[in-house]
Amino acid sequence: MIQTGFERILAKPDSPTADLYFANACRDWIGAEVRRLGPTVFASASALLVMRHDLRSAGGRSGRPCSRGARRGRVVLFLDDAVEEGISDPALPFLYRQKLRLVERAALRRIAPSAAAVVTSSPFLAARYGRGAGRVLDPYWSDPLAGTGHFVPLLQGGGWIEAAFLGSTVHAADLEFLWPAVCAALDAIPRLRFHLPERHRLPASLAGHPRLLRIPGGGWGAWRDGLAARRFHIALYPLLDTPFNRGRSVNKLIEHAVVGAAPVYSRSWGPGRQAAAEGAGLAVDNRPAAWLAALRHLAERPSAARDGAAGCAALARRLNRPEPQRRLWADLLGLDANAA
Repeated sequence: MIQTGFERILAKPDSPTADLYFANACRDWIGAEVRRLGPTVFASASALLVMRHDLRSAGGRSGRPCSRGARRGRVVLFLDDAVEEGISDPALPFLYRQKLRLVERAALRRIAPSAAAVVTSSPFLAARYGRGAGRVLDPYWSDPLAGTGHFVPLLQGGGWIEAAFLGSTVHAADLEFLWPAVCAALDAIPRLRFHLPERHRLPASLAGHPRLLRIPGGGWGAWRDGLAARRFHIALYPLLDTPFNRGRSVNKLIEHAVVGAAPVYSRSWGPGRQAAAEGAGLAVDNRPAAWLAALRHLAERPSAARDGAAGCAALARRLNRPEPQRRLWADLLGLDANAA
């Protein structure tokens, strides 16, 4: 009972995974062809879709996750994290590693062996967990992508230069090496403001800094609702070169386009490196000096930042499509083709 209670604390009542990889694209199915049994579980007449885990979807008094006693045909599992790699990654927060161990790994070991299919969010995960099937889905944001109108004041020589880091506290170690670059950039560029989620700890040198602004916290729903109304000029996405990070999806490529930013990525991360090659941002080495140079380049050349944001939006428009999700889920959930 203690273990079950701990699992349910770790399993949130809302899920970015479920929204980005099913509900946004297939919302019209929910309540009709598909029933939502919990935050991360969906059922058609012939199949059960489990996204990461099936907690908070127990039926009756048993308290058991629904897939343990499912009698609705095949089970499909979706993964968007490198579970085993994350459990052993000391750079990840302790509680997140426990969630991966107690929730996601438990579901993976229980469900995957008999699952009809394992779908993932990146080629790395497909090779690691997809049993050779190679099914990979990109996320889909139903929020509109931003234009570049917020760059007009910068191009005219005025306004604040708004830079942001949008990663959750799971990215605390990825952010850590970046602080010297952020401190130096704030000192060197008087018009620069830096935004980040309020749950991140700040170095003592930046505590109370008037141009370091916190983005309010809350659950996934509140974050998403607030994000769509925000606009930034530059977005930083540093990633340490770890096995866990190699499994990351292209989600941030799209999220940065939602807020209209020119992204800067770690060169070690393949999707970021590819995005930069297509003019959809910059890719730099994981050295503070390299990130400071990228920040200064974009802050001092507003037209370059605007072009990077436009390139990011163009790439996001190619990636951010509901049709691939609808086709695959219709096939795996046994839905009528007309539903797709």
